Amino acid sequence: MKKLLILIIILSNSTLFGQNLTEINENVGFTDSLNNKKEIRIYRTSGMTNYTGIFRMYQDSTEKWRAELIDHYAKVPNQAKLKIEKRKLKSKRKMDLVWLEIQKTNIQNLPNMADIDWKLKKEPVIHEMDGEKVLSWKQSSILDGEGFDVQIRWGKEFNRIYYSNPESYLRSYENVDELIYFSELLKLLRTEFSVWKNN
Repeated sequence: MKKLLILIIILSNSTLFGQNLTEINENVGFTDSLNNKKEIRIYRTSGMTNYTGIFRMYQDSTEKWRAELIDHYAKVPNQAKLKIEKRKLKSKRKMDLVWLEIQKTNIQNLPNMADIDWKLKKEPVIHEMDGEKVLSWKQSSILDGEGFDVQIRWGKEFNRIYYSNPESYLRSYENVDELIYFSELLKLLRTEFSVWKNN
C-alpha cells in the first residue's frame, strides 16, 4: 500500500505539472517543443507554491550558445497576478564544455523517476497479515519539496523526464545511479551558472 501511495504521489505531481507546462510556455514565449538542435530546459517547481523556475540553455541557428533563467509566478485568483522575471546567464567555462558536462550526467538517457521506483525501497521483511505470509519493503516518501521536469534535445534525439526531490532521496538511497546523475546535473548548474543555490 505504501509503495502504491508513493507511486501515486510521483505520478500525480508529474501529471499536474505537465498540465501547466503549455500555459507556462505560452506565458514566457516558448514553444512546447524544443526547436534547437542542442537545447535543455529544466522546469523547477518548489513546494505548494505558484512558482516555477525555468533554466534554458541552447545553441541558436548561428551556433551561438545562450542561457537564461526565468522566474514564473502563476496567476492565483484573488491573490496574485502573473509575474515573470528573465535574466541572461553566463557560465564560468565555455558553454561548449558545459554542454558536454551536462551530457556527462547522462541526462539524455535517464528514465523517469517513476520507472526506478523499485530501487527506492530497502529492508524487505516477510511478516504475517490476516493469517497469510506477505512481503513488505521500507520506503521513504517526501511529500513536499522540489520537482524537476527536464527536456533535452541533441540532434534528432530527445528525452523528457520528471524527478521529485532527487537530492533528498539521494540522502536515503546513496547508491542509486539515476539519483546520483540527476544530482550531479543540479550541482553543475549551481557551479556554472549560480542558479538555485538555496539547496
